[in-house]
Amino acid sequence: METTMESPHAQLNGAQSRRLQSLDAYRGLIMLTLLCGAIFSSLKGHPVWNWLYVQNEHVAWEGCVYWDLIQPSFMFMVGAAMPFAFARRSALGDAWGRQFRHALIRAFNLVLIGVLLDHFGAEKIQIGFIRVLQQIAVGYLCAFFVIHRALRIQGIVALSILVGYQLLWMYNPWNGPGGLWAQGNQNIGSAFDLWLLGRNYSGLYVGMNAIPATATILFGAMAGRVILMMDHRRACGVLLLAGICGVAIGLAVSPWFPLIKRIWTPSFAVFAGGCTTLMLLIFFWIIEVVGWKRWSFPLVVVGTNSIAAYVIGNAFGGWFRSLSGVWANGLKGPLGDVGFSIFRNALFAAAAWGVLYWLYRRKIFFKA
Repeated sequence: METTMESPHAQLNGAQSRRLQSLDAYRGLIMLTLLCGAIFSSLKGHPVWNWLYVQNEHVAWEGCVYWDLIQPSFMFMVGAAMPFAFARRSALGDAWGRQFRHALIRAFNLVLIGVLLDHFGAEKIQIGFIRVLQQIAVGYLCAFFVIHRALRIQGIVALSILVGYQLLWMYNPWNGPGGLWAQGNQNIGSAFDLWLLGRNYSGLYVGMNAIPATATILFGAMAGRVILMMDHRRACGVLLLAGICGVAIGLAVSPWFPLIKRIWTPSFAVFAGGCTTLMLLIFFWIIEVVGWKRWSFPLVVVGTNSIAAYVIGNAFGGWFRSLSGVWANGLKGPLGDVGFSIFRNALFAAAAWGVLYWLYRRKIFFKA
């Protein structure tokens, strides 16, 4: 993991070196959602705000809510940043081999950070690959091999991944009597995990998610390339069309090939790709096209230090809430159980943002 004192908005001449504030703001929204996740959990059963709880908890199996789009958003944004990052490296004179070395190192660092977070507070070593960082590492490295190719090639590769994964899931000896998409561990993904690790993951997730998730990263790379190569208004039109098509196709095939995030079905990958494209479009249009930028500063503070935000949220959230609870217990009576839980979790989110703001002001940015 690297620490850089360089401003994230430092630019070379030309469009190839641009850093999108809209992408940083979108990334910041996703990271801030994670930091505030425990607040939404406190709203379970609330007569007015239970819908917020529902939108911020994974669906049990089939379907999709906002929380199910968090990990695809991570994947998509990694892909969207790749054309800018590698165009900048090319402009600085880095040959393909040097860029490949960078991709390898970054993938290794992502896996390392993910494994360390998996074992934060754990009592025994259990290597796993379902955390978003490990999955990004796989997809990032695979996407690198076509990042310099034309949009058509990237699209063909993404489609081939999804079609191949669909066929693999449909035609294998490990599907149980409940059918291809039955909830449980009778599928090829769980069989592979059992063979590789000797166990299945909790929550019915499978490590093979990294395969279709690679297509999600490629969708992001294609969106980034569109923004990089086209004028703003034309790029908005292309992103709008692509986003609508992704959502429509995903929904259209869902009666036969359901949207299941836990096993990352190809239909979910297409649907989520459409949703994340539209989310990026909203930020891009408001910030880059219309020019309304100042409102996004709180999100940019988080988005420009996403690795730090992710580590803070995953490693220190429980510790902070436990510590703050000791000092704030006197508020439990007047606030009530729900109010006190919201207050304590909001306090953590505010403290985390404060740390990220301190880093931002000092131009300290962590990256894998």
